[in-house]
Amino acid sequence: MRNFLEELKDRKIWRTMVAYPGFSFVLLQAVEFFINNYDLDARYLSAAFIACAAFLPVALIWNWFHGESGRQPFGKMEIGAYVIFSSTAIAAVAWYWLNTEPQLPTDGASAEPVHSIAVMPFTNPGEDSGVQYLCDGIAESLINWLAAQDEVRVSSKSASFRLREETGDPMSLGKQLGVDSVLQGRLERIGDQVVISASLVDARDGSQIWGERLMRPDEELLFLERKIVDAITAGLRLNVTNPGSKRAASGGTDNPEAYQLYLKGHYLIQATAAESIDEGLEELRAAIRLDPTFGLPYADIADALVQKIYYSIDRSPELLGEARTAALSAVALAPALPEAHTALAGIYVYFDFDWEAGEQSYEKAIALNPNSPVPYHRYADFLWVTLRLERALEMAQKAVELDPLDSSSLHAVGITHLVAGNYEESAHAFGEWNRFHPQSAWSYVKYALALALNGQCDLARERLLIADQQTGGQGSPLMQSWMALAFNRCGEEALLVRSAERIRANLSENERRVSGGLLWLHLIEGDTDSAIEILQYVVQKRADNMPFLRIFSVDSFGLPASAELRRDPRFIDMVRQLNFPAPDSTAITVKPAAKD
Repeated sequence: MRNFLEELKDRKIWRTMVAYPGFSFVLLQAVEFFINNYDLDARYLSAAFIACAAFLPVALIWNWFHGESGRQPFGKMEIGAYVIFSSTAIAAVAWYWLNTEPQLPTDGASAEPVHSIAVMPFTNPGEDSGVQYLCDGIAESLINWLAAQDEVRVSSKSASFRLREETGDPMSLGKQLGVDSVLQGRLERIGDQVVISASLVDARDGSQIWGERLMRPDEELLFLERKIVDAITAGLRLNVTNPGSKRAASGGTDNPEAYQLYLKGHYLIQATAAESIDEGLEELRAAIRLDPTFGLPYADIADALVQKIYYSIDRSPELLGEARTAALSAVALAPALPEAHTALAGIYVYFDFDWEAGEQSYEKAIALNPNSPVPYHRYADFLWVTLRLERALEMAQKAVELDPLDSSSLHAVGITHLVAGNYEESAHAFGEWNRFHPQSAWSYVKYALALALNGQCDLARERLLIADQQTGGQGSPLMQSWMALAFNRCGEEALLVRSAERIRANLSENERRVSGGLLWLHLIEGDTDSAIEILQYVVQKRADNMPFLRIFSVDSFGLPASAELRRDPRFIDMVRQLNFPAPDSTAITVKPAAKD
């Protein structure tokens, strides 16, 4: 033993064992410096550490054979040892590099607490249409997850996605959206791999809180999403307890194929084309077949079908039955999912006419996600339809506060003021809707009606002509009736007659019996009996436009026939039968129609 220790001393092995850690420390410090200052992959530091540890035997072997004074030749045993240990060291570094995700350099958690965040839609650098649904879907999933956290305010999807083209400075995005931090990312598919590069930036000073490049097979998309969630949780210092159960209560799944089908279906039903909605519904149904406990696709199916039925694309009882079943399933499977309660509220209000249950569902959806404008503006629509005008305005303004550019929210403010007779305020809200969404013909029509009722007929006429050009004169009977209301108010007899002809020409015999457009036209023409006939049929058949009957209890449109309608015992009886919620006790005062 003594001879071995003497040999170690003679060959200066102790010197190497002391010097090598010092050399390794200096090397690791240098690597870290270059990573932090030249935006290198953070894995270089770990790889350098592994290399230092793995090459220690090589250094000791060298000292053993060459530590004594004088020149010593290389032997076969020495060379063999070098080959074995060097190969092992290289293999260890290679294994680490190939089995870990690339890591962008990070600055660590923000010095100041972060209280709000915007998740931008992920970019698609390859412009691959086959991954666009993944780009939008992952971003929206992250928004929904963050919205469920009490410790952070998240910018709404509609607000963030509206700025999808502004992919530059996070500080500028944060200022526009009013948030402390911004999450940006890019997603592309390379072969069977999904590659996501994401970064979380403090929008107040531009410092990076977290950043990483992630790569996984296509079927491991859920893993990538959850890794980003974990990083956000750490970066924002969120205290999330039992995330698995929360995910389940919010309608999640562990089936990667079902999840991708859901993302694709969700993306498709956002489109306005009927064929896209139908294709999206099939993808959602397929997701449910793979995982019948997956709550999110049930909620999407319910909401898509409610909108489809409501806008008269298809009013079949089969679709209504599927919508009801899907909504109830979504609530049962995912009680913490706000979209499920919003969809169910739509069924309660517009198809069951259960005002109390509908209101409870809207309030539940808001409580579950107070950062989303959607349940607020849908609740506002229910409230103004039932003349709860003060409450409606409160909800609509909250929706606009959350997303000042959202078309549905601006419409809710405008229509509430219109029904209340506050024409100047209505024109302002509809004007904002029209300014931000000039592609919508309805934004011109409702803006024009508010202007006409406010006595601004020249401006109203100008916007009505634009709407007519946009639709090629083929606007729906309901749109034509609202144009007729404005023409009537401004004394445009020829244009009024044209709208009336279009309404009657585009309605089948069955549609005439329930048409809201024809109902308005009867009131414009002073034919109260025909208007009541439509209302009676609507109530008898419990048609989905029945809730709108209540707004004829106020005259916000300056129609003489409206006053006659309200006094008619038949109308009074219908209102009583439907047992509407009581209007606000201190409802917004209805102003008389403005005069030229």
